[in-house]
Amino acid sequence: MKTLKIQSLVVILAVLFFSCQKEFSLEPIITPAGTWQFNDSTKLYTGNIDTAYIGTTATTKTVNLAGKSADGSQNFLLHIYATDSFTVGTYKASLFQSDFQYYTQAKNIYQADQFIGEFIVTITAIGNNNITGIFAGISEDSLSALKPLTLGKFTSRINLSSNGTGGGGTGSSSGTLGASAGVCTPVTTGGTFTQGVTLTATNTATVSVTVTTIGTYTISTNTVNGVSFSKTGTFTTTGLQTVILNGSGVPVNSGNQNFAVTFGSSTCNFTINFATGAAPATGTLGGSPGACTPVTPAGTYMQGVALTATNTVLVQVNVATVGAYTISTTAVNGVSFTGTGTFTTTGIQNVTLTGTGTPTGSGIKNFAVTFGTSTCNFSITFSAVTDYFPTTVNSFWAYGKQGGVPSDSFLIKVIPYTLSAGGNNYSTFTINNTPPDSLYYRKPGGDYIEYFNTQKFFGFDAPGTPPNVEYIFLKDNVAQGTTWNSPNITGTQGGISYTIFIKMTLFEKATTPTTSGVVTSSDVLKVRYEYFVTIAPATPFATEERWFARSIGLIYNSFFDGTTTTVYHVGRYQVF
Repeated sequence: MKTLKIQSLVVILAVLFFSCQKEFSLEPIITPAGTWQFNDSTKLYTGNIDTAYIGTTATTKTVNLAGKSADGSQNFLLHIYATDSFTVGTYKASLFQSDFQYYTQAKNIYQADQFIGEFIVTITAIGNNNITGIFAGISEDSLSALKPLTLGKFTSRINLSSNGTGGGGTGSSSGTLGASAGVCTPVTTGGTFTQGVTLTATNTATVSVTVTTIGTYTISTNTVNGVSFSKTGTFTTTGLQTVILNGSGVPVNSGNQNFAVTFGSSTCNFTINFATGAAPATGTLGGSPGACTPVTPAGTYMQGVALTATNTVLVQVNVATVGAYTISTTAVNGVSFTGTGTFTTTGIQNVTLTGTGTPTGSGIKNFAVTFGTSTCNFSITFSAVTDYFPTTVNSFWAYGKQGGVPSDSFLIKVIPYTLSAGGNNYSTFTINNTPPDSLYYRKPGGDYIEYFNTQKFFGFDAPGTPPNVEYIFLKDNVAQGTTWNSPNITGTQGGISYTIFIKMTLFEKATTPTTSGVVTSSDVLKVRYEYFVTIAPATPFATEERWFARSIGLIYNSFFDGTTTTVYHVGRYQVF
């Protein structure tokens, strides 16, 4: 599959600088035997699995199961995703843990993913280089109608050597919690526990377990005083081990609280002393129960642009009794505001509420504020998408190759996942609804930035220098004719060292495209990308042209590798 990313340089470098081309892949693919089936309420579909492997991209592992129908005319593709090893259990599309496709070269017959409805895959057995499971859920057919699929089954041989440290679980583990007279022994708590203060990742309880059978485990406590502890994972060896349970919740009271821990049929207990917190404050919001008075919003609010610490709302409170407070709003348009602290004096005071989230729409949105039993409301106007590369969740763009066939088409879609890396947050775009095959972008000011792994993009033999990098692929606040460069990226391919950089030129601004598929726009930015490598520094070894339409996004891409020009147009799109 070709994409509009610069990873096409992998092929270009191979053609230009190596006598034999190398194929870039993340994992070796094996072809074990397997079978599958599912029912659409009118017909039972069956076939064989001819490809099964576990691939790894960044922190995500993927079980890939692919095959064909009994007559060979239709294709079966099932993905299961995990950030740890795969074990017996359920994997839900709503949690980006599974998706499914049944198709021919001409069309999708059935497709299921997190954007269509709930689709659940259950691994019933995994181990000894075999995997077996069932699946069912909502799919979309070739006419975009929703249709439930049932009776889904699969079984296949699969290489489990890359399935985490355990190479694949064999079921649930068993063992005994360390205990003496019912008390967990030993047990160690971490963090500070205070009445009214929400537990964080520092609040833990460490227990010991003697494991007799390896496999998956869940160790958890009951909920006491508004708080509980739990941990899920996989034991890969037997014997004495320690497990750190993570705490969650908000303590209601102070004093000693007793927790019961359960692992299978084994139980023990431990005690935590919760410090006394500040008593809750009381008072009345200004303007309650009507419009908040006064109220002062600050910051810029735009559809698709994540809120920062500059997005605040100042409200007024008449404090009756001092103490701790939490003042918060409802979640509206993907955004909410909250403020916490302690009032030390009574009377009229101002409180700053800080916003979080990413606005999903534009227009005037109303927020309800709550402080104890007092409420008021205010409104904020969110600007519509006006940039040249929208990142609003669920927006999508379908691209087709000029002169190509349906298999040369693909879909780019924004999913509700934010990547945090290097102190920055990036919106996530998937390719053909496959989360591990993703693109990451952010937009500070008029700069549009992509973040990528240099080894994966350029096909280096080992991590490049730097291993991960971001570059500005578009500027909308500079004059026509402005040029800028990406950082230098160094790596080896076939044992030869290369330093690569990209030169960008905004060569047309506020123009009307002469040809761009379905798009009609009079405000398009055209950018030229020239790819340079140190072994031939005088001229670029490849050039690219991308057109970006205001409020629409990327509408045209042309790539010239020195011999052939490949062109993609946007065929359909929707920006939310």
